[in-house]
Amino acid sequence: MASRKAALTPALIDNLKKDSLLDTLTPGLVIRIAARGRKVWKFYRRLPGTDSAIKQTLGCFPAFTIAEARAWAAELNAQLEAGIDPRQAAREEALRSSMTVAKAHALYMEAVREGRGSRAKRKNKPRTISDKQQIYERDIAPKLAKKIIYEVSENDLVKLVQAKGRGAKVRANRLAAEFKVFFGWAASLRGTEIGLEQDPSRRLGDLRFPEDARTRKLSLEEIGWFLRAVALEERDFRRGLLLLLLTAARLSEVTQARSEEVVEGIWTIPAGRTKNSSAHRIALGPWGQRLMRSNNEWVFPAELVEGPRTQGWYEARDRVRARMSEIAGYAVEHFVPHDLRRTARSNTKRLKVDYETAEAMMNHLKRGLDRTYDQYELEDEKRAWFLLWENEILGIARQAGVAELLEAPAAAQSDIAADAMEQLAARVVPDGRIQSLPTPRRSSRARYRSTLSPRR
Repeated sequence: MASRKAALTPALIDNLKKDSLLDTLTPGLVIRIAARGRKVWKFYRRLPGTDSAIKQTLGCFPAFTIAEARAWAAELNAQLEAGIDPRQAAREEALRSSMTVAKAHALYMEAVREGRGSRAKRKNKPRTISDKQQIYERDIAPKLAKKIIYEVSENDLVKLVQAKGRGAKVRANRLAAEFKVFFGWAASLRGTEIGLEQDPSRRLGDLRFPEDARTRKLSLEEIGWFLRAVALEERDFRRGLLLLLLTAARLSEVTQARSEEVVEGIWTIPAGRTKNSSAHRIALGPWGQRLMRSNNEWVFPAELVEGPRTQGWYEARDRVRARMSEIAGYAVEHFVPHDLRRTARSNTKRLKVDYETAEAMMNHLKRGLDRTYDQYELEDEKRAWFLLWENEILGIARQAGVAELLEAPAAAQSDIAADAMEQLAARVVPDGRIQSLPTPRRSSRARYRSTLSPRR
């Protein structure tokens, strides 16, 4: 197709009937005749130092004027002179214009699952991944999902955190922390597919709301009420809530336990399911072993789907607390499943458990140089004190008249366990003595229900 060179004017373009005109004032700018006589702005130039030809189309004249076409071509020329391929720049711009927070977060969650979501460079646990997704769906997506991530400002994030903090300070802190991890990833070399130039979350740590550390634990009297109340629960909830108290394990560790984790009376929670990624071995007493028995792959199988029973535990807690209040004659203070773990830990000093053993029972890691050089795992000591704690709760259950309802072992079995416990504990109890516990008479479930009345 023949082309002529000229300084383009409206008159020249109006008179153009065929072929094309090259603008002498702007390198690469061409106007050519297309189908049905349309006059289309084009750009043709080679990328300097290569054989690659750059071909771009702007649109038709006079929809785009000569001045607008020259400005468009001048921008392309500037990119070429800077060694930038305009086609690649256009692709990147198109990507940026479509990179919403929702799209970026999906890429972030993929990185999280692969262990690329944080500087630690390790795969997150399923619980952590689930928590991150919940924070996004509940607190981030409703306001920011459709917003281009490069347009998100610090003020946008501050408003969301402050709004959340007016009603839920702890959740506001979690939201701010997740913002910092997500946007920090997008602005780092780990998030190059996003290429965020500035991190709008970098100062959110200044907004941290004060949190009150939880100190709730059940008193010995409340433990008695708890045992009486939990005795009326459906069996799986009854077993699970009891195991939370007996083993001092976390809710997810108990409810997602597999039957294969219990071998010869030792329940080993694998590293992948513990908070600190360190396997935890719990020596179950006769009662704990009985409560952990299951004919299913899962200790607590779900009723309608394959997998563990993860729903209904907080509702069970609410029912138990309501019964405890009925027994007490007043509203029992709110507690969460984790407070049963705190209850067990808070009784260790009273039962003369040394600090190191108590921390090992909680699966708390050693600190400082001890973590590096002291590799003694205190398994015998843990076994002794888990048995002691089980015997303590067993005594309270017998005093409350609900031991049989709670599937507690017969007196003969518990006596054998107590003998073994004394032999183990004699090495670590300063005076070598184990507290003796009374054994009240048993009660049937039907008879027990009639005893559930307020205290006078």
